Amino acid sequence: MLLTRIALRPPPDTCAGLSAGELGDLLWLNVTAADGIQHIHARTVAGRIEVAVFTVASEQAISDYIVERICRRAVRVVPALRGWTVA
Repeated sequence: MLLTRIALRPPPDTCAGLSAGELGDLLWLNVTAADGIQHIHARTVAGRIEVAVFTVASEQAISDYIVERICRRAVRVVPALRGWTVA
């Protein structure tokens, strides 16, 4: 199992925003069985949400690619994530 860390930032004009747990749930909704995701943990840090994702990918580069793709997919299709950026 491999660990990939990534951060998501809300738009600057967002006042309420999502909790880390809510973001984690929204990411899970964009995971498919083929992604090989085993666990997602999110926490709020200094105006962004840091996400740690465990995958069953065979190489770190593949794990990183899968996690970034899931995050970008979520930002693209989930209305609550409109304007968020993946860092």
